[in-house]
Amino acid sequence: MGVWLRRELSARHQVLIYDANPARSDTESLEELTKWAEVLVVAVPFWEATKVLRALAPSAGGRLVMDIATFKEGLAEAYAELPPDAKAASVHPLFGPGAPSIRGQRVLVMDVGREGALEAYNFWRELGADVEWGDFAKHDYYISRTIALSYAVGLALARIYAEAGEEIIKYGGTSFKYLATYAFSLLKDPNAVRYAEKAPLGEFLTALRGGPPPRALVDPDEAYKAFYKALEVLEELWRRRSED
Repeated sequence: MGVWLRRELSARHQVLIYDANPARSDTESLEELTKWAEVLVVAVPFWEATKVLRALAPSAGGRLVMDIATFKEGLAEAYAELPPDAKAASVHPLFGPGAPSIRGQRVLVMDVGREGALEAYNFWRELGADVEWGDFAKHDYYISRTIALSYAVGLALARIYAEAGEEIIKYGGTSFKYLATYAFSLLKDPNAVRYAEKAPLGEFLTALRGGPPPRALVDPDEAYKAFYKALEVLEELWRRRSED
């Protein structure tokens, strides 16, 4: 995501990157980058974000600091260690690096208890993103159910389908094609397992045991129509596969 963001941010800003790998870094140290920048975006895997925030804290005075971590555990404490004059906000781009550009893409901005949230909101809006306010305290609860659980189910399906072998395709209908496309697409993400580990599997298993029908969050008839429109696009993938 960091390389993708560099491309998008460069349309309006001068951008430098610090990476632990010198071959991918524009500066020799994180401190050098922090002293140069006015805005710092921490774009590392979520399990590294707290460490990076703490590492840049001593030089972050007067800067706007933002993370884009998928999960925010531990970040509140790290933000609290920034200098008093540092501004900060937590951000979640609700899309991946497969997006053609940032224009029109949804971005959540969350207040972390210090000045900087409004500045962060305007920063992303000026890039053309569709910016919304989020709740930092509730963020991981919902993301564990929208992203992590989706990843967990998808990775499980990918394994089940793969272990069943090629012949399963002969017996797969519309739902199979839809779910298999999603499931196997996750194998492109090197962090997929780390996301899936955050899934509330106990809650998932409880939901499988039944109960009254859930309240639909979208109209079921409209969802069914959209499902088949999506399948029209996916058919090209499966047709190409059958021709190989």
